[in-house]
Amino acid sequence: MRNEITTKQLYEKLLEMPDLHSLPQLDGENLFWSIYKDAYIRAYCDSYDTCIEINGTSAWCSVMHWHPDEKDMFDQLYSLGKKGNMLVLKKSLFGTSVFYIGSPENYPLSDGRQLYFGRKWGDGGQLLYFEQK
Repeated sequence: MRNEITTKQLYEKLLEMPDLHSLPQLDGENLFWSIYKDAYIRAYCDSYDTCIEINGTSAWCSVMHWHPDEKDMFDQLYSLGKKGNMLVLKKSLFGTSVFYIGSPENYPLSDGRQLYFGRKWGDGGQLLYFEQK
């Protein structure tokens, strides 16, 4: 199925939001956003694919990415860049995945644990916290 929104349209819509931590940059077909001290975001939305990628700038945070639906792309980018929001990644033997994006007040582990033990075997892992720089 062909996407109707482009990276440039996402970029322009994000620039209209008044409560962003910083402004993304558009470089050709990619949107780059340096929000976190040890990581930055690269995103794109082309005719047939969408992608949000977190690129770590230190050895302990590897690259990870996901492909949201076109209709969810803006909401996820906005949540990543909104002032006061945090990003928590879960790093395990099986890879790195998004554990939480949003307000610290709604974070499910209010005790701030660094390790997460899931309900099924192998679901746990180390939690990596990213707050905006």
